[in-house]
Formats: sequence, C-alpha cells, structure tokens
Amino acid sequence: MRGLRFILAFVVGILLSPLNLYADSIKTLESLDYRVNLEVKEIREDVKKTIFTIKSRRNESELPELKFYRYKVKKGENFWVVLSRCSMDMDTLMSVNNLTSPFEVTAGTTLYIPNMRGVIVATEKKKDIIDMLATEGIDMKYIKHVNGDYFWNKKFVFVPNGKISAIERALFLGKAFLSPLKELRTTSGFGSRRDPFDSKRTEFHKGIDLGCAVGTKVHAARSGRIVFCGYMDGYGNLVVIEHEFGYQSYYGHLSTIKVKLGDYVKTGELIAFSGNTGRSTGPHLHFEIKKNGNSLNPAIFIKK
Repeated sequence: MRGLRFILAFVVGILLSPLNLYADSIKTLESLDYRVNLEVKEIREDVKKTIFTIKSRRNESELPELKFYRYKVKKGENFWVVLSRCSMDMDTLMSVNNLTSPFEVTAGTTLYIPNMRGVIVATEKKKDIIDMLATEGIDMKYIKHVNGDYFWNKKFVFVPNGKISAIERALFLGKAFLSPLKELRTTSGFGSRRDPFDSKRTEFHKGIDLGCAVGTKVHAARSGRIVFCGYMDGYGNLVVIEHEFGYQSYYGHLSTIKVKLGDYVKTGELIAFSGNTGRSTGPHLHFEIKKNGNSLNPAIFIKK
C-alpha cells in the first residue's frame, strides 16, 4: 500500500476538510470521563459498533452517523490519555488533527474527535484509497455510507477503520530519523532564543545545533533525494534531503559536501563533513526537520 499524505490544517484550513460539513453541529466535550459524560460513552459505543460492522461485513446501515466533537485538552492530559478515554487509535487522532507528533498535544490544545476510528484522505489520492481498502478489507459501501453518494467529488473523505502507513506512523512516533552525528550533543535547542550575534535581540531557531569539531562525519538522518547542496546565506554550506510525506531535513554550516543534486541517499549514508561556514559562532552542525515547509523540533523525531 502506498503511503497516504494527510493534507489538513484545522486551525486555518478547517473549511477544506470534511469538518466543514459538520461545522455547525460540532459539539464541545467538557470532559472525557465516560462515567459522567454520556457523549463520551456514546463515542466509545459508536467506535465499537463501527469496528464490528466493518470487520463482520454487516449491512452499512448499521454504521452510526459520522460525528465530530471538539475538546480542549486539560492539565494532566496528553495525546495518549485522550486516545484511551475515547477508545480511539493513534492513526485517527493523528490524521483528523493533522498532528506530526504526540508531543504536540498539551494542556490547552484543541482536538477534533470523531465517533469512529478512521483517517481523512484527499480524494485526489484515489489509488491510495482503493489500495488501503483492499489492504484493510474495507468495502467501498461503508465509505459511501459515511461520506455520501458523490464522495469522489469532495476534496477529502473519511475512511472508517482506515489506517496510515507504517512509515508515517514511525515518523509520528519519532522513530524514523537517526542522529546525523555519531555523538548527539545539543548546544542550542529549537524555538525562541537570544540572537548569538546580538544579545539584545531574540530570534526563532528553526532547528537544533549539534556540537562537533570541524570535519566530523555528517550522515543522512533518513533516506531520500538531495534537493539542494551548495551555499545558502545563513546556513553556509548546506545539504537538504527530501523524504516521504512532505518531510525535509537540513544540514548546515558544513565544510565539505559529499553528495550531488539529485542523488538518492540511504539512512546513515555519509553526505558531508561538519564545519563553520555561514552565520555561525563556532564549529557545529545546524540540523532542521520540516514538513510541508513548516519547521518542526528535530529533538522529538531523532531516534536515540
């Protein structure tokens, strides 16, 4: 089965997803305690009913109506707590909320929770959808029942009991990228920091700095295609690798580059030697991970 790309951003792009059909009816959950909140109890029952109906190949009319709920995560809760209390699986919460890591879910995070397990998929990925249905043993009649008769005309569909690929699951769990250096020593983290060239200013650090001597071997954190190798202002000598699902990794301030544009490299392959080029205060490797152009914290993706 091909990997599926879930192209949703619910804060700014909710109207592009299936949620726009439910925008006026999305209820807010105040608590996830099913013992006192009957709606949570109903969600858990609907999840169980959906799994049974599809796996037993029963009539599609036995499926519950697809609903979405809004929930603001409380202090002491996290991704795994929400998942457990709603009888969800990891794939569902990740897909519906376009999450890149379980660590994104903290107190105050707003999540959208459906009343059945499944994934949201762009209909332009028609072959991917058909392949997934075959792999997971999901009959097309269930997709039609949940999304309506003309679902192929929509931009996105909800696939009940659908699953993400093993590769994207590994990316989500932070098990898909290796450290680009043999020894991982972080000297500057991701996020807001004082400008190292002007202590009166702050800047947003889009990656992490890894301490190392000039000439240290730099390895590909994950397999992919070289889409940039050369000099770029700020980064100095830079290598950019494109991976699956819109991910890219950046390796900056290099002394020597050992790959060419268009090369395909494997995880752990030597791509360069570290240096002190560009906007740098001393020898180190600047390492970034991006998804669809958005900077992510590499620390949560690197498998230690």
